[in-house]
Amino acid sequence: MKTDDPGRKAPRPPVARSAPPPVVPEERTRFRALVMANPNYFGNIEASPFPPVLNIKLNTTYERLACVGFQPQFNRLDAVVYIFQPNGYGGGICSSGSQEYVRFYLSRDDGASWQDAGLTSFSAFDIPEGSTGRRRLEYAVTLRINPAKRFCFLDNTWLVRAILSWNVPPPPDSPDFVPVWGNIHNTHIRVDPLRIILIDDLLQHAKLSLPPALAEMIDLKQEVTISPPKALGVRELQALYKGRDVEPHRYALAELHDLVSQPELTDALMAPGFTGALTELDVNIADSLFPVQSSTRYEQLDCIGLNYAQDTLVGILRIKLPNGYSGGPCTAGSKEFVTFWGDFNDNGTFETCLGSTSVNVHDIERMPREGLEYSVFLPVDLDRYRRTCQQGPVLVPIRAILSWQVAAPCANPYYVTVWGNRLDTLVHIRAGRGPAPTGHPPIIETIGSMALTDIDGAGYASGPAQLAGFTAVQSPFGGEVVITGHIANPTDISSGAGPLKYRIIVNDGSGDQPLANTFPLARSQLLDGVWSFLPTISQAVDGSGFYTYQEDHTGAPGNAEIFVLGNVLARWETAGKTGAWQVRVEVKDAANVVYAGNPSTVRLDNAAPQIPAGSFKITTGAGSCADFVIGDVIEGTYQVSDQHFSSLSLSVQPALGGTFVAPVPLPRTYPTVPTTGESGVWRLDTSGMPKCGYVIRLSASDRTIVNSGYVGWGAEAFVGLCLKLPTA
Repeated sequence: MKTDDPGRKAPRPPVARSAPPPVVPEERTRFRALVMANPNYFGNIEASPFPPVLNIKLNTTYERLACVGFQPQFNRLDAVVYIFQPNGYGGGICSSGSQEYVRFYLSRDDGASWQDAGLTSFSAFDIPEGSTGRRRLEYAVTLRINPAKRFCFLDNTWLVRAILSWNVPPPPDSPDFVPVWGNIHNTHIRVDPLRIILIDDLLQHAKLSLPPALAEMIDLKQEVTISPPKALGVRELQALYKGRDVEPHRYALAELHDLVSQPELTDALMAPGFTGALTELDVNIADSLFPVQSSTRYEQLDCIGLNYAQDTLVGILRIKLPNGYSGGPCTAGSKEFVTFWGDFNDNGTFETCLGSTSVNVHDIERMPREGLEYSVFLPVDLDRYRRTCQQGPVLVPIRAILSWQVAAPCANPYYVTVWGNRLDTLVHIRAGRGPAPTGHPPIIETIGSMALTDIDGAGYASGPAQLAGFTAVQSPFGGEVVITGHIANPTDISSGAGPLKYRIIVNDGSGDQPLANTFPLARSQLLDGVWSFLPTISQAVDGSGFYTYQEDHTGAPGNAEIFVLGNVLARWETAGKTGAWQVRVEVKDAANVVYAGNPSTVRLDNAAPQIPAGSFKITTGAGSCADFVIGDVIEGTYQVSDQHFSSLSLSVQPALGGTFVAPVPLPRTYPTVPTTGESGVWRLDTSGMPKCGYVIRLSASDRTIVNSGYVGWGAEAFVGLCLKLPTA
């Protein structure tokens, strides 16, 4: 599928431009200092005690969140952000630049309530070569979510909200947050139906119950796999779309294309059943398959961008109509193909085909007015085009063609599709360490869901996680630490080549300890633009202590690419381990040549916060578990300690009133509280609380990234009391 030339030279250096860059205003250059001094400096926070100084809200002069889409096969939310200006982003590509944050929210009730799905971000830089006299730069961000699935015949449309905010992350659980620099984008997505169900769920939905004797014999929690969805033929689609304003050359497109492009199928396609249907359709094959202009009546590609950190091209497309997609969610539906090209020598020819990808779509009975937004993604190997930051940014024009049911041919970047459209953009390839790597050096991308660039020399992580949705603040790691990455120039496994071998070595200063645990490894395959899932394997070391590398990036027509879900290299079980550890990867090829990667340091913490026995108690009156009178101010003590303290909070259960007048404020959070925790006195004013028995709960957490999926080992303590009415 790929036709790029391995020997192609790196892109030529950018042409110097004489026009001076625009002046960046103070409210942009001093943004963080201004909001730190006055959180409501720009007037974007409602009901704030701080008076606004300069009213700026939802300003999209520098960046705008343009599209949000969902890839239901992979549970991926993708967003594309436009970068408009040549400067105003904190520095060039050799600096740390600034962060463009995107927080996602999900709603199952059309916005009445929201679920915080998590935060992600990318680095933006001053790149005069990108926006001065040229197109905008387009970046993509990705977040994996896990929305509840339902039976295929039930509606499962969700509302998604994404909030873009420059240099300040949108706060959690705040779906109405208004950014200063950035914007808000709402869209609807469709979640794929259940493919595996429980017998118990099936019986409940059917409102059936088994006789007691039979129920005792059957495991109601047993999983049942749904039959593969059926692909509807031309006659079935003709009947389905009768009276629904779907053109015959729409639903017969795939069969018509096969008839013209694959002579070996002519006999089968011209059999009586198909011939009769084709005659009844009265379709002009030439006009239908070779249009002068593409149609976007049913779908339209709205945005394309590059996920800068993951070298993944992303496209966001909109489905506009309820019908015309070859069947509903209980059928196989149809595919929206997107083929990508790169113009790496910037001559306008787009001669390098990067490949095709797709997403499954279906008829949707209750189509939202704005349609549904889907995303597609294509991992691409860009190492050969990377340069050091000192050599300047590598900017590449990208072309994408959306084509329903039939992928655009890789050899034709000017292809006029029947249904779909074409988009061009400009992307920025992240800087590297120099020329394209030779041999098979390993590259670690993330440890514990954190990019290596976000882990400091002491092993602490700060910033948004990659794909996982949490944010770290000087965080160590604990539990299962997932290590992800790639090996350069992998072998062509799908064509029979022997795979590479690798091992992960950890060291706390006492000597090398190669990982040897077995873990499940999920894989996907991309063949001619169609995704499928390969069987999950048990990744285990061989007799020499090496894992087998499962990835295959060699793509061509009829030659599948194989991807490891999440690019997982290892799952390091760290229970009981603490302190600073070095992590490195070694690769071995078929000739037993070993390639060693650079070590990375991570800090481990597998201990939860400590609340010493008896330290959380009531000290007034008769003490813990005693009786008090409504209106009393109850006093007690607390103590929390941890090597990497994060926060503590106090609450009353049931929540029937009461105010903690000490400590203030609550919750207590790092860095206001020392990293080792704190002890002190708490006071609860019981005025207005009803007569009842209560439990006061102390909750504490630390800053550890736990199991690569969330932040905070936790601890709790409780104390009881009883409130009575005052005596007359």
